[in-house]
Amino acid sequence: MVWIILCAISYIGIFVIFKLIDTLNAPLLNAVVVNYLTAAVLGFVVFGTFPVGQIVSAGWFPMGLLLGFLFIVTFLLIGISSRETGIVITTVASKMSLVIPMAFSIIAYGENISVAKMTAILLAVVSVFLCTYKPSERKSKASIWKFMLPAIIFLLMGANDSLVIFSREEFGIFDDAALFTATLFGISLLCGLIYSVAKRGAMKNFLVFKTWWLGILLGSFNFGSIYFVIRSMNTGLISTSSLYGICNTSTILLSIVIGVVFFKEKLNKLNITGGVLALLTIVLMALSDL
Repeated sequence: MVWIILCAISYIGIFVIFKLIDTLNAPLLNAVVVNYLTAAVLGFVVFGTFPVGQIVSAGWFPMGLLLGFLFIVTFLLIGISSRETGIVITTVASKMSLVIPMAFSIIAYGENISVAKMTAILLAVVSVFLCTYKPSERKSKASIWKFMLPAIIFLLMGANDSLVIFSREEFGIFDDAALFTATLFGISLLCGLIYSVAKRGAMKNFLVFKTWWLGILLGSFNFGSIYFVIRSMNTGLISTSSLYGICNTSTILLSIVIGVVFFKEKLNKLNITGGVLALLTIVLMALSDL
C-alpha cells in the first residue's frame, strides 16, 4: 500500500510542478533537462552503482532506448498542454490514458475481465472527450491544436505505461527496478541535451536558479512515478489494471482540487461532467477485481 500511495503522490507532483514552471515563467525545456538529470541520478543512487556493462547487456536495454525518447516527447507536450489547456484537463486526459495499459494487461497477460471493467473502459473514452472539449472557443487552428494536445498526451501516456508493463513482465524487472528507471531517464537526458544544443538559444537560461530547483523537484516526482509503480507491481497485491486505477483516481481527485483552489482554473459544465465521469470511471476500474 505504501508503494501505491507514493505512486499517487509522484503523479500529482509532476503536474503541480509543471504548473509552477508556467506560473513562474521558467524555461520549460531547461527545466525538463534538469528533471531528467535528477531522475537519472536518483535511480543510480538508489541502485547503488553505475554498471554500464550490465545496462548495455540487459534484455530491456533496447526498450529503454525507445521509452527514454518517448518520455521526453511526452513530457514536453504535457508542459505545453498544462500551460495552454490547464492543469485539470491535462491531468485528466493523461491519467485516463490508463485505459490503454489496462486493456494491454488484460489482452497480453490474461488478467480477469468483467462487465464492470469493460463498461469503465467505454466510459473513459467519453469522459476524455468531455474533459477536453471547449465549445466556447473559436474553431481556429490554435483552438484545434489545444483540443488535440490532451488527446495526443492520452495516446502517448498510454503507450508509455504499456511499454513499462511489457518490460517488467517480459524482462523480469525486480531488483534492478532502480537501474531500469535510471536508464530510461538517462536516455531522456541525452535526447534533451541534443535537442537543446540543436535549438538555438535554448540553453540561454540554463543556469537560472528557478530552473534548477523546479527541475530537481520535477525529476524527483518523475523518478517516483516509474520506480514506485514497478515496485507496486512487484508486490503482487493487486492486478496491474487495478493498480493504475487506484493511482489515477487519487491523481485526478487531487489535481482538480489543486487546479481550482490554488491556481484558480475555471471549468465549463462539460469539463466538470467529464471530470466527475472520469473519477467514477476510474473508481469502477479500481474496484472491479478487488
